[in-house]
Amino acid sequence: MRRSKMRTRLLLLFTMLTLLPLSVQGMVTYRHFSSTLNEKTKQYTVDVAGQANANLDRLLKDLERLSLMPLYDEQVLSILAKYDGPMGSGTWALSDDYQKMKLYTSAQAYDRPEIRGIHLLSNSGTLFSNVEPLAVNTSWDGRHDEWFSALKRSDGEWILLPPHHPSYYAGTDPSAYISVARVIKEPRTLRRLGYILIDAKQSAFGSVFSKLKIEESTNLMIIDGEQRLLYEQKPDNGQSAYGELMGSGRIKDLHGGERERLGGTDYLFVSHKSPYSGLTVIGLTPIGVMLKESRAMMIFTLWLALFCLVTVLLLAYAVSYRITLPLVELKSNMSRVERGDFNMRVSPLGGDEFGQLGRGFNKMMEEINRLFHEVLVIGLREKEAELSALQSQINPHFIYNTLESINMMAVQRRHDEVSDMVSALGKLLRYTIDKAGRLVSLGEEIAFVDSYVRIQQIRFGGKLTVHNEIEEDVQYLRIPKLTIQPLVENAIDHGIAGREEGTIWVSALRFDNELLITVRDDGNGLEEEELTALNREIEQDPSMDSLRRSEEESLGLRNIGQRIKLLYGEGGSLTVDGSPGQGLAVTITITIPESGGEEDV
Repeated sequence: MRRSKMRTRLLLLFTMLTLLPLSVQGMVTYRHFSSTLNEKTKQYTVDVAGQANANLDRLLKDLERLSLMPLYDEQVLSILAKYDGPMGSGTWALSDDYQKMKLYTSAQAYDRPEIRGIHLLSNSGTLFSNVEPLAVNTSWDGRHDEWFSALKRSDGEWILLPPHHPSYYAGTDPSAYISVARVIKEPRTLRRLGYILIDAKQSAFGSVFSKLKIEESTNLMIIDGEQRLLYEQKPDNGQSAYGELMGSGRIKDLHGGERERLGGTDYLFVSHKSPYSGLTVIGLTPIGVMLKESRAMMIFTLWLALFCLVTVLLLAYAVSYRITLPLVELKSNMSRVERGDFNMRVSPLGGDEFGQLGRGFNKMMEEINRLFHEVLVIGLREKEAELSALQSQINPHFIYNTLESINMMAVQRRHDEVSDMVSALGKLLRYTIDKAGRLVSLGEEIAFVDSYVRIQQIRFGGKLTVHNEIEEDVQYLRIPKLTIQPLVENAIDHGIAGREEGTIWVSALRFDNELLITVRDDGNGLEEEELTALNREIEQDPSMDSLRRSEEESLGLRNIGQRIKLLYGEGGSLTVDGSPGQGLAVTITITIPESGGEEDV
């Protein structure tokens, strides 16, 4: 050792100081891990079964609630009562009744991929369903299916039917479905009007296990109170344990946490029964899989020791790399800044010279980024200042009083159209001058559009028709001011002008956290190439060039799209669709803020 180099002594010392405590800790950890792993695995499997049952209860409660919905719909009850009679005497339903029931069942099944079909069956066997007409029979005799007798005996309570093949499906449907069914009774007289059948795919029951971390070798089953199998998630070997488990006859005597030997293999048996549905979730985990974790822990400990040894040997050679690492990172960030990415930052920052250099770089990037955005926004502020200066030169009260005087003269002389145009013009001026905020409620914008449309209708002599299709719960949502009126004006000038008559539809509806506003006309439309070019231009990011465009172009589609981009970023968009001779449809999509859109941006 005295003749060895200092580097060799340090490497040997680091190796001993690392391996000695690591070896002691590894042995202690392995013993403790082996003793507690079995208990943890058993408890985890029990928790998984309980969580799966909780997920299953949520699914069944949702289907049960869905089966109650017809009891609160007078139209559904009246249609079912119309087709009363002995089972098997049902025939084709009237087209109007069929369409109403089709719409009802399709609405209930909307956005529910786990449901194969929702069927309403009258006493006579007339069947109404959301399934394609060619895939299901229009009338059906339930006496041919054994499970239907259990439904008739349910007396209004919901029942769960195990996997079966309903005969009301046309053709040869090989799939088996699990159904939630209920007898529909008239709420006042308790007279039976028919039945509701909700066919759920078996994969829906398998989804209760989809988000649970389950060992691949574990077999999971769902059985009902009569020990019938509803769903089984087989292990990776694809073998089913249900038949052998039922054949042993000991399933009623087994409790959670016991060992059960099936097919020459020892399993950990756990079960959990739902007090709501009476369904039982059973889990079978091979004991060998549990012991595999202990062996894996030992192998992991050995590899960790080897890794630590290699790390210690490489530590001395990594010093130079560690010193130059901050410089390499700073150089890489500078290269990306040269390509126009001003969001780069250096981290982490130490207390040495490299840390001081990184802080200076970060501060410089923040200042450049701030100046860049100031230049981008300054053009928009100039436009707002010009509008404010123009508004300050106009005395609104003088204009309002003058328009009111003209309106009174028109009324006295019975010039009704002049009076209507003056009143509408007054409302337009009040909206554009008095409303100082950037955002207004959707109801205010629609009222402003109505005033503008009134003037245009008088101008076109009744050839113009505008329909408003606005949902009630979106009236309060706030949108950018002067958003819809330019779209209506564009539809009049470019879509309807020069024609004998025209119609414009303005609609607004809400999907979750998105507001969709559409202005559609029945005008001339555009070619596909023109639409593609127009949408491409609208989607371009706002720039200083677009902020300096002329006043004639400031209310165009591109300007509205840029305003939405500036206010909402990726949460807003404007698209144009249509075809030659079929008119254009301009759609604005706005992501509603967490405040519900009631506050300004």
